[in-house]
Amino acid sequence: MEEHSFVVPKERESNRSDTRPLIWWFVLALIALVASQVMRLHQHQAASWLLWDYVGRITALTILAAVPSARIAAFRTGGRQISLFEIVLWIVGICLLDRFVQLPQSFLNAAFPTTVLGAYPHPTGWLKAFDLFFGLALVAISEEVIFRRYIRLAFRPYLGDGIFAVLTTSVLFGAIHWWAGLGNVLSAATVGLFLMLMLRRSGVLWPVALAHYLLDLINFA
Repeated sequence: MEEHSFVVPKERESNRSDTRPLIWWFVLALIALVASQVMRLHQHQAASWLLWDYVGRITALTILAAVPSARIAAFRTGGRQISLFEIVLWIVGICLLDRFVQLPQSFLNAAFPTTVLGAYPHPTGWLKAFDLFFGLALVAISEEVIFRRYIRLAFRPYLGDGIFAVLTTSVLFGAIHWWAGLGNVLSAATVGLFLMLMLRRSGVLWPVALAHYLLDLINFA
């Protein structure tokens, strides 16, 4: 018993030491995202707003891709653990959930207007078409890679892989929407919770990113 009481903490400390650099790369990627969000708040044209948005997301992904250990955590592949039919059910359910949270989201933003620091742009013409296909795909991929797959692996030695980890990562995902109002923060955290559950269930990221893309497409099309 005494031997095990010493061995387990050492193993945990070793795991934490191994993943500590991953956390710092996550912080650096997060800084890139937040910096682009701050710059977006000062843009008054849709094109410049979207440009800063794309730059922040591409920079964050580039940071993770440039470091071997971070690249393995962020872009690793795995086998699908559920059927395509169940994936469809998850996607439909998450899209319906997103519709359900729209009402409390609008209510909270109206009740706490000072928390709304900016708004999404309304591009037209070719720019809207480009953003719907490329921009929203970039949003889905970047946020799912960073706030679902990468953060799950980087924080696992500290948070485990249970409900506490799901809740914590969902709160962080909601917090990255800080500029869009309290309602958006809470709705993003709620949807993010189910996206993380979907990742845990499916074992692969592409269905989760697809669900994210489709719910954004419904909202912005």
